[in-house]
Order: sequence, then structure tokens, then C-alpha cells
Amino acid sequence: MSRFIKKQGFTLIELMVVIVIIGVLASLAIPRFTEASAKAKVAEAPRVIASFESAWLALAAEQGTISSTDGLIFDASAVNKESKWWNYAAPTTSGAFSASAASQMGKIKANDVLATTYQTDGSFKHSTTNSADMKKYVPNFFRSGE
Repeated sequence: MSRFIKKQGFTLIELMVVIVIIGVLASLAIPRFTEASAKAKVAEAPRVIASFESAWLALAAEQGTISSTDGLIFDASAVNKESKWWNYAAPTTSGAFSASAASQMGKIKANDVLATTYQTDGSFKHSTTNSADMKKYVPNFFRSGE
């Protein structure tokens, strides 16, 4: 009678196969997660820069034209802030604004810079210090001004 009793459980080979499958899936998922995480961190700066540009254009619309002294109306100190990932600065009153990376984010290195400058034709010129890798991460609206 004991010959017909089925033993319960998994064999060692079955367990090893499952562990290998989980390892392969993890090795595929972890790099994608870290890249998505870096893109999310990098995306903060272009959005803040876009807010600065909107505020500057509102000032331009209100004043009619902007000269370097009109920038004094714009409170640049309000945007000279730090976040967890970026340090923001409006160093002049001429419509310049920059974000420098506070730490490594994917291929973006600490101190890489995204910058925007108001042009006399009413547009903004964007620049980066690490353009090859930065273009991979920043949204299209930021790249369109280059």
C-alpha cells in the first residue's frame, strides 16, 4: 500500500529552474526601472524651467518689451532654490535661468547644467553641458529651443 502514496513537494531541479527564471526576469527589470527613475528625476528641471519661462513671458507681455532693468521687477531670488535633485539659479536679470544637477541621475552627472536664456525675439535658447546624454532624458519642448 505504501507504494501508491504520492509524496508531496518539489524536486531540487524544479526549484532551481524557478530561481533561474526569477533571476533572468530581475536582470531585465532592474535596469529599466533605474532608467525610468532617472528620467523622472531629470524631468523635474525642464518643468521648472518652463515655469520660469512662462513667468518671464508674462512679464514681457505686461511690460511690452523687456530690457535688462525690467528684470529687476522679476524676483530672481524666488527661483534660486535647491531641490533634492537640482539646484536652480537665475543669476542675472536678463532672463537667464539654469538648473544644475545636484547628484548623479542615470547618465546625467552631478553639476551637469540645463540652461535657458530669453532672446530679443521673444523666444528662449536652451543649452546643456552634457547634450548627448541630456537629450535622451529631457522632454521635447526643452530640446525644441536649441
